[in-house]
Amino acid sequence: MNELLKKIADSCQKDFGLENYYLERYHLFRDDNSSLENNYLFSMEWFPRVVEGEIEEGLNPPGTAVVDVELQSKKLRHFTFVNGVNLAEEQVFPKLADGSETIIEWVEEKTGLEFGRQFQLAEEADDGVRFLAAADNIPVFPVGSIEVTFNEEGMLSHYSIDGSFPEEEQIKWEPFALTPTIVDPIILDQFQLLEIPVEEEERWLAVYGTTTTFLTNDKQHIIPFEKAEMRDSYEVLDRNIEWDSEATENTFVAKEIDLSHEVSLEDALANKPDENKHPLTSEDLQQSFEAVTVFMQQKYPGESGKWNLHALSRERGYLLAELRPKVQDKKVIQHKIKLFIDPVTYMPLNFTDNQFILEMFDHFEEAKSPVLTKDEAFEKLHSYIEITPVYVYDPNRETYQLCGKVDCSYGVDAATGDVILLDEL
Repeated sequence: MNELLKKIADSCQKDFGLENYYLERYHLFRDDNSSLENNYLFSMEWFPRVVEGEIEEGLNPPGTAVVDVELQSKKLRHFTFVNGVNLAEEQVFPKLADGSETIIEWVEEKTGLEFGRQFQLAEEADDGVRFLAAADNIPVFPVGSIEVTFNEEGMLSHYSIDGSFPEEEQIKWEPFALTPTIVDPIILDQFQLLEIPVEEEERWLAVYGTTTTFLTNDKQHIIPFEKAEMRDSYEVLDRNIEWDSEATENTFVAKEIDLSHEVSLEDALANKPDENKHPLTSEDLQQSFEAVTVFMQQKYPGESGKWNLHALSRERGYLLAELRPKVQDKKVIQHKIKLFIDPVTYMPLNFTDNQFILEMFDHFEEAKSPVLTKDEAFEKLHSYIEITPVYVYDPNRETYQLCGKVDCSYGVDAATGDVILLDEL
């Protein structure tokens, strides 16, 4: 084992009370959930020295301690006892009986974060607590989370911290200025008729509702959920894909791609930059569009002009193109093609097509025709729509901007006018 890794492993064994454990295996992963440009995780699987019964090959026996530590900072990211069996000799973690205040203090000590200013209590259950990232008790997006859970004996069974937690200098402080008078016309514009599958009844249901979006506090921009969710490179393009009617002699041959998070020791120690977090260049956009056109001509030769390159992003070391039909119906499950592109050669490599999922609903009864107008449905649903302040990460400025999160858990049945809870469908 590398000297640095051995030093970290020895420290973990001592700090977490694992003297009666031995290190069975380890891996190195790129940390895609971190806000840092480069971050690697050293993942260790510690086996208890005394195990009852046989150990199945490739499986971790009950009581195994799985520990993930940031390679550079040495901060603890994940700690799990398999099957909740805590066999540590010395209990260095808080216990459930210690109460939430003690748990919060321990989390602050482990993470260096301040409760209230950088994270807040989201859920307190019988077996543990869950926290979410915040800026002075205002939620942030994408979500950062901390979970601490305990087994039936009240001993720690799982701890994890994932996502981003903003620093004070990243926050653009300002009073929340979005009122219903300002927001209503914008929400109405986002309001739409969708068809949702009701699986138990094998039918489509037409529902008026609104998708989750973010409106900047200055009322200048609407940020779609999917763009806000992607911390780094994500560009919405919506460019139509056309080609000459002449058939191509080439056929697309899919190549094997590697979507693993695991990296080599050499890359991790060299702190190799994470290409996924680099902004898309104009060349990326143009060359990827050309790659998509070539792919579509080869794989779907009869569909020129029927598809749009909806968005481009980076994913696991590849460029990922998302294609959607130019003309879409109102169903919430839309036909999508995702194409993986080599970021150096811009050659199309492999793809997924969700057509097989859509075919599962071919026998569903079509939705009934609406009896309400969009305006009438909006009036019924208006009081259920929530507009809450949230800080949304802006990757271009590397700061968080105040927005109003527009969300609604309810919809209006377009055929009956009834307000319905969407989660019950």
